[in-house]
Amino acid sequence: MTCRAARAEDAPALLALVRALNSAEGNPTGLIDATTLARDVIGGDATMVMVAEADGALIGYATAHPTYETGHAERGVYVGDLYVDPAHRRRGVARSLLAALARAGQAQGARHLWLTAAGDNHAAHALYRRIGGHGERILAFASTGEDFLGLAAEAPR
Repeated sequence: MTCRAARAEDAPALLALVRALNSAEGNPTGLIDATTLARDVIGGDATMVMVAEADGALIGYATAHPTYETGHAERGVYVGDLYVDPAHRRRGVARSLLAALARAGQAQGARHLWLTAAGDNHAAHALYRRIGGHGERILAFASTGEDFLGLAAEAPR
C-alpha cells in the first residue's frame, strides 16, 4: 500500500470511495461526478487530496484544506474526508493517509491537524487518540443550500 497525492485520472475510482463515504454518513451520493471531483477537489487550489493505493486500486482517501488556529497562533490542516474501504480497514491505511496530509501541510507551514468524527465513530476516535489527538467537546453546524444563499444575500452592515 502506498499513499500519494491524487491525480485527475484518479477521479473515477475516487468517486466510488467518495460515494461510499457519503452513503455511510447518510448523505446524498449523486451530487458529485468525476468531472467535478477532478476539477474542484483534486484540481482545486484550496484542497489537498491523498489516496491510498494497493495493487493498482484505490482503497482509501483523505481530503484537507489549510486553516489557521488563532488560539495557538499557527497554521494547520482541517481534514474534511477520511475514508478507507471496509475490506482494508485496521491495516494502517487511515493513519498513512493522515501522515501524508500532515507532511503536505507541514510543507505549507502547518503545525497541526484538525479532525472531526461523529460521536458514535469510536474507531475514528481511537485512531485520532493514537496519533496524539486530544478530544474536544464541540457541536458542529453547517449552513447549506437555501440557508447559505440567504445568509450570503444579506446586505452588508
